[in-house]
Amino acid sequence: MQHFIWRFRSKPRLPIDYGDLKPKKSNFKQFKWRKIGPILCAIILFVYIILGGKYFSSSEADPAGSKSKTDSVTFRENMGQKSTQVLINNNQNAEVQLKNGNEMSDLPKNEDDLPDSVHIYDLGKSQGKIKAEQNEQRVLLLIPLRNCENMLPLMFRNMMNMTYDHSLIDVAFLVSDCTKGDRTLEMLYKYSIALQEKELLPMLEEHDNRVTSKGFYGTTDLYTRYMPEDYIKKVKNAFSPPYHEGYTKPFHNIEIYQKDFGQSIGQGFSDRHDVKIQGIRRKLMGRSRNWLLSVALRPYHSWVYWRDVDIELCPGDVLQFMMKFAKNFDIMIPNVWRPPPTFLGNEQPYDLNSWIESDEALKLAKTLDEDDVIVEGYAEYPTWRAHLAYIRDPNGNPNEIVSLDGVGGVSILAKAEVFRRGANFPAFTFLNHAETEAFGKMSKQMGFKIAGLPHYTIWHIYEPSQEDLQKISQMERKKRRFGKYNDN
Repeated sequence: MQHFIWRFRSKPRLPIDYGDLKPKKSNFKQFKWRKIGPILCAIILFVYIILGGKYFSSSEADPAGSKSKTDSVTFRENMGQKSTQVLINNNQNAEVQLKNGNEMSDLPKNEDDLPDSVHIYDLGKSQGKIKAEQNEQRVLLLIPLRNCENMLPLMFRNMMNMTYDHSLIDVAFLVSDCTKGDRTLEMLYKYSIALQEKELLPMLEEHDNRVTSKGFYGTTDLYTRYMPEDYIKKVKNAFSPPYHEGYTKPFHNIEIYQKDFGQSIGQGFSDRHDVKIQGIRRKLMGRSRNWLLSVALRPYHSWVYWRDVDIELCPGDVLQFMMKFAKNFDIMIPNVWRPPPTFLGNEQPYDLNSWIESDEALKLAKTLDEDDVIVEGYAEYPTWRAHLAYIRDPNGNPNEIVSLDGVGGVSILAKAEVFRRGANFPAFTFLNHAETEAFGKMSKQMGFKIAGLPHYTIWHIYEPSQEDLQKISQMERKKRRFGKYNDN
């Protein structure tokens, strides 16, 4: 590598006819340089001795000639905390690359040789690839929370059930805009401490025993009496022994953040799914997701896994399964369904935000104002898109893949590179979408590929609407009157 840069280069001389040149007489007397030269040298030497070489120190040399400062090394210094981070970019597309390693010979061979305030990260090793667990790739698990105190036992059960090595997973929670009296933050802290100290399992088992007579796993609502019996058995079996080997193993790190964003929309089913507030709600959720991502993502994370708190059933190997497609895709989305009560049928699609773009939707967008947000699944926005949820076949091949344009937020696995290159969850209208669906649109425009897994299903909890609750109340009254439910 060339360390010294020629800052000045001689210009090519033009052809000159020396015959046309005539000597010019000087108006000054001949200056006797032989006499004044030694005097100037003596003055310079005297100044150097007096100042002690302070202003001629080698530390002021051109940094371009220093071996330790190559173009592939970036130094970030926080003067307030007196800490330095050294980031090494080994991207093959970097303008300057190390050719033989000699230029970086001053770097320590072992991280233990570094001071505690200096960290070196090789970003070339933080790229999501297949066989991630075997290569000890780190995963960042991000979970936004709001008014979900009752759902925390279920959430931690699903976290513990993940078979990806817990020591390779960092968890970051964001608690925001909880109503007065809600204890999500306090309970989250309590469960997180117990998890890291291997004391959470007996605590959850005690909780499960207390609510068995009222419901199952996080709810005491009456609708559980009308859930399909085979589904209830699946839930209980999923959270019963035998557990996998690393079930109670602590995670590598857990961080809890608290920040409000002015979200005043209620958490009820009807409140959250009203078409009139969808655009506002999605933009606020985009802000919270971006904030959590910005404070939690570290240089050593290869994957980012977004997960909703209210997932009820999910395969323990969900990370390993979706990572299999990392060779050809950058973002992976499973199918999301829910188990409604028997009087509504046994299964229903839940997440309609994962879809394939349609010509009708593109034409619809042209008729809308720039700030209008298309909301999928509502009669006001007839997009006629192909939804991942409706492509599902219960007996289909779980390895089947479709390419998506829109993304739902219940479960998103993405390579960390997607976010490092600038993709995010727009908290504004982007191509008439916001938050996760806009994230899908943005990622596609940036050249990333999104894989939808139509036959690989995870299950969201059932949230009864106001009409469902009224129906259940009617059936309960008939039960008390006739001893059993009679539909006549």
